[in-house]
Amino acid sequence: MQQQILVTGGNSGIGLEMVRAFIHQGHEVMIAARDLGKSLGVIQSLKRETPNARLHAVALDLADFASIDNAAREILNTLTQLDTVMLNAGSFTRGLRSQANGLESMMGSMHFGHFRLMEHLLPQLKVATEARVVMTASVAHWTGRIDETAFTDYSRYGSDIVAYGSAKLANLIYARELARRVEGSAIRVNAFHPGGVATGIWREMPGPIQRIVDKVLITPAKGADTAIWLATSEAAKHHHGGYFTRRKADFSKPSSRNKALAASLWAASERIAGL
Repeated sequence: MQQQILVTGGNSGIGLEMVRAFIHQGHEVMIAARDLGKSLGVIQSLKRETPNARLHAVALDLADFASIDNAAREILNTLTQLDTVMLNAGSFTRGLRSQANGLESMMGSMHFGHFRLMEHLLPQLKVATEARVVMTASVAHWTGRIDETAFTDYSRYGSDIVAYGSAKLANLIYARELARRVEGSAIRVNAFHPGGVATGIWREMPGPIQRIVDKVLITPAKGADTAIWLATSEAAKHHHGGYFTRRKADFSKPSSRNKALAASLWAASERIAGL
């Protein structure tokens, strides 16, 4: 079945490999990323590989609610039968900092930005015959914690590593809570850990971490494999609310499965980033 697929952060790294695989499979794809010019350049390159590819691009800054709202309108006007959303965009910010809206930058974009985007997209996904949402999580979620005071007071995290892990923990909690909330519908929601992928994100990590992970990094194509499988394979259509590594169900931090914590985070997300 041909799908209409949105990939956030689809102009580089594992997001780009997702886009490449999807167009090879004949799906229609929209890249949503901050740098529209870069996305358009990527589309030109991909069309040289796959001339008949149906590709679109939209500017999306997940740190800016107005940008999210504008992008969502364009996404829904272009992909009128949107049925697959890859919540992939992410970054590691060396040093702690705030966004213009006052939110800690990694939690603000990776969690709250994606939450607001999905508020716009969910109505369309709910009327699709089959729909899938795939969240790019990370084993780094084990270093994180959900502390609502830290959403705006980043000093509470103490380090950029904890802040990144906290955003990834929020991603995983969100995916599981969304799965619970759409239970009984045609939407399937899952999260995955791509592995240590050789992308720019690791170049921002502290030196000691770089030296460790450089020995075990995998290619972006390998990192994207589980996401592509979750989004398009017949075998994965029965999975819902899972967390996967290398196409296998993986164990996650107990707090990522805490229903009370999930409800609390959802309520905070509605208050901060809801429509």
